[in-house]
Amino acid sequence: MYRMNQRSLACLLLLSLFLTGLSACRSEAPRPAITPRAEVVLGPDRYVLMTYRKTIIPSGPMRGRSILESYISYFTQMPQGEGINNILEENTLFGRFGEDGGGLLQSGEYLYRFSNAVNNHSQGELLVNTPVRLVFSSTPRAIGERALLESESGGFSQAAKNFVVTSGQGFLVQPSYQRDLLSIRSFDPETMEKTSPQIYVSNLDKERIRQFILERTPSLAGQELPNLIVGMKLLAVHGSALILDVELQSPSYANLSRDSYLVAYEAKNGGKLLGLSHLENTGRLGTPSELLQYTTDEEGDLYLLAQGGDQLGFYQNSLLYRIRKGSYTIDPDWQVRISDLGLGYPARFNGIFARGGKLFTLVNVQPLPAVRSQIPENLWQYYTIDLQTREAKPLSALRPSSAFQQGVNIAAFVDGHLYLRYVRTGEDAPYNGYWSYDLVTGEVKPAFSVSLQSGYVADFKKITLPKR
Repeated sequence: MYRMNQRSLACLLLLSLFLTGLSACRSEAPRPAITPRAEVVLGPDRYVLMTYRKTIIPSGPMRGRSILESYISYFTQMPQGEGINNILEENTLFGRFGEDGGGLLQSGEYLYRFSNAVNNHSQGELLVNTPVRLVFSSTPRAIGERALLESESGGFSQAAKNFVVTSGQGFLVQPSYQRDLLSIRSFDPETMEKTSPQIYVSNLDKERIRQFILERTPSLAGQELPNLIVGMKLLAVHGSALILDVELQSPSYANLSRDSYLVAYEAKNGGKLLGLSHLENTGRLGTPSELLQYTTDEEGDLYLLAQGGDQLGFYQNSLLYRIRKGSYTIDPDWQVRISDLGLGYPARFNGIFARGGKLFTLVNVQPLPAVRSQIPENLWQYYTIDLQTREAKPLSALRPSSAFQQGVNIAAFVDGHLYLRYVRTGEDAPYNGYWSYDLVTGEVKPAFSVSLQSGYVADFKKITLPKR
């Protein structure tokens, strides 16, 4: 038996050597080279769609809190059809809304947004109210982001902010806790890095603004108003100028006036004060980063919205006004007040967009409740306002739709066509997407809709990537 095992082992050893030799012979044959697959290069056009939906934070110090989460995706062609999916693994940027900053801001070939917790689902307060540029690749990749760094160590301020981007220059304002130092900061709109110098509000400017406000609002006489706040409710680009709101506030930073005041500065580093304006009894002017608060028509005139009323929703003095091209103060001959519509109940304008000689806006179809959380579905009716005659008409072809998030644009002009954001909730003719509006005939028809699993539509833009 022992001898048999020896013979068996010898046979196995010879068989192993034989097979090893065959393997060596085969390995000597040349293998074909593997050619790496070329990465697909996309065309330059990006149709960018933003949606939002409520989600529950799963972990961390904010666990269990409901928050609006946004999804930004792109398409290389104009979206069409019904039930489009906007949550795509290969090209979607996830994030959460910053304070009142839900929409997209476009400047040339760049898109921006206010953001907090960009691409981060666990730290809900990482980038509060931070301007972010969306970064698009020439290949099929997810949207990236480049945030404005606010400190030398790369940190981000939790303070409320407001920002705009002009051709080749970005401007940002936030509350100054040094009363002697008030400025409009500048940054590079591509790299998002801070630049210097800034636009400084000089002591002479401060005194001029203070006297302008006190002369036009006698009710402020004798009040202690040490704090001058600039640009925290309105910051808009108008040609070569920046249009900002200004307030005189109490030691506790309370605004004691129901009037509104605007200041215009040159939109460049070291820019000078160009003009001051006064709006009487407008109440609440706006909120930081509300992109639906102003719009520019094809002629270069700037149209603006004063929400009026107070935070609870009684907006009897809501107002639309304009600043003409080449001017830096309000046009006294053009205003549309909510009372001009003769509705017979407290109402307000909600969002504006100018195109084709018309101003598009929304008006509530029944009184607003005092508590915002009790606002019913499908409360807002589209209206058109003729820019020449100021005649306002309801767009009856579209039934009332649901409320918009602050900061969300109500319309988009893409490829020569106007698209109205239309979200109608409930069981009666629901819709979640955009309708096209023919600027010649006034005809409206569905353009495309988005699945509710992707959230409610918030914004829609088209950009063309520059050649590198």
